[in-house]
Amino acid sequence: MTQDNRNKAGIKVVGLNQVETEQKKRRRRRRRRVNNKSTSSDSNLCSVFDDSSICATVSLSSDDSSTSTSMSTTTKTTTRASPQEHYKNQQHQQQRKKKNQSSRKKKQQIEDILSLDEKERYLALDSEMVGVGEGGIKSSVARVTLVDWDGRIVWDEFVRQDQEVTDYRTFVSGITPLDLEDAVVTFAECRRKVQAMIFGRILIGHGLKNDLKALHISHPWHATRDTAKYNPFMKTRFDDNVLWPRKLKELALENLKRKIQREGEPHSAYEDAVAAMDLYQMVRRKWEKVMDYKIMKTNEIEQNLSLKISLL
Repeated sequence: MTQDNRNKAGIKVVGLNQVETEQKKRRRRRRRRVNNKSTSSDSNLCSVFDDSSICATVSLSSDDSSTSTSMSTTTKTTTRASPQEHYKNQQHQQQRKKKNQSSRKKKQQIEDILSLDEKERYLALDSEMVGVGEGGIKSSVARVTLVDWDGRIVWDEFVRQDQEVTDYRTFVSGITPLDLEDAVVTFAECRRKVQAMIFGRILIGHGLKNDLKALHISHPWHATRDTAKYNPFMKTRFDDNVLWPRKLKELALENLKRKIQREGEPHSAYEDAVAAMDLYQMVRRKWEKVMDYKIMKTNEIEQNLSLKISLL
């Protein structure tokens, strides 16, 4: 069929160049739609991550002679923190660490808060001695002080002496002749009063063995908290790993940051009793765990002994 006949028959003749042109137009439209979609998605991502330090840009290149699209290499730009910002970050971390530590301390303090009934279970004792007899070598109780959990004085009295005082030991005890001349409480009354007050309570002090011995009072071991015999408060004096007690003023200065029994000043029974109470409160939970274990083991031993005796 000739060209004239095709035209007469209504058949549209398209040349090869026109066919390629139409194909290129379709490819361009297709690539345009793809580019529009990728650009809109990239813009959405950038809007979402606008505050981030990393921004990714994608460039699309196309060739009219091919239908595939190629993505250019993604470039990432990162911003490095300045020295000032780095310093601020370190400060922020340190502040957060301090805040966490303070919150833990507050939590521990809240856990250590006791009710009024629980506080009444604790008393701290300290006494001062004077010397009687020849040379003032023998000790006699001249003042007894008891304080409660909060450091309030429960009992603080001078004791009238039945024997002649040969050494007031004022430089240590703080006792003067005038103090004992005005004393009205006898030793028997003091002993009876102190024994009644500490009965059923946990007694705290430093070197309690000496105080109780001077008062002729015994107190159960499981209800006694002597800061001179608490292992973490003791020290190894020689190479034999034997623990020795430390002075109360050393423990108070080291743990409480408090100066007591100052050089050139007499001791204060009240000050010493409060220091012993505060030292106990610092380690109360650990100390009580140790005491619970000792009490449990002692009960087991006693039960085993009673069982063996019953079997004999």
